[in-house]
Amino acid sequence: MKSLFLFIITSFHFLTFGQKSKRDIYDISIPNKLEKCFPILTETLTEKEINIVKTFPEDSIYFHEEFINRADFFHAWKIYDGSRLTKYFNKKGLYGSYEIYETILISYHRFLNDKPINLEQQIEKYKLKQRQEKEEYLKRTKQDSINGIYIPKDIKDCFITLDSLLSKEDIKSIKELPNKNETIVYHHGIGLWLRNNWGLWGGSRLQKYFLARKVNHPDSMSAMILEYYHDWLNNRNDEWEKFNKK
Repeated sequence: MKSLFLFIITSFHFLTFGQKSKRDIYDISIPNKLEKCFPILTETLTEKEINIVKTFPEDSIYFHEEFINRADFFHAWKIYDGSRLTKYFNKKGLYGSYEIYETILISYHRFLNDKPINLEQQIEKYKLKQRQEKEEYLKRTKQDSINGIYIPKDIKDCFITLDSLLSKEDIKSIKELPNKNETIVYHHGIGLWLRNNWGLWGGSRLQKYFLARKVNHPDSMSAMILEYYHDWLNNRNDEWEKFNKK
């Protein structure tokens, strides 16, 4: 019995020691270049996380549940906030917190498997993708329709288009709201449809119109459309006309 007790105590001590052997990444200085990331990751990631990085296909690591919500190093190294590591990647032509985060994961995968890191090649892949996305975005901002749906060109055109899209019952319901702030009740209904189908997220000439007037978030864009539409329906035109002239 005494031997069994000693065995349990010894085993517990061994397991506890093993658990404490990993350092807290927040206690370590932010690295200033890619090569310095690897020993820190080895010291701070769990064995499970390291095994995932090493054994998974490199283009799948980011999407694993252990990493898709951002591992601790993403926050500790302030990748989203202009840290010296972020600036290191920026100087090499890589921008965007997602792109930097995935590049670190892929590079660590290659390091663990004794493969060439080829950082410049990785960055060029992202640059190509970003150029393609920019070209697609610019194309969308010049189109009068996307996926077969007409995109209004300005706020007044939004009202005219809504008049043709909405049922008489919906128009009546919006018009009879006590005030325009009450249009918030349509945020997850009509508002959601506007954000998704008028390109307020992915880019469109209407999104560009709002951005030029310092309205930067799609939620704010759809809210403004509905608030001013309420004004339009009630023959109150001063505010939206002033906005349209900006």
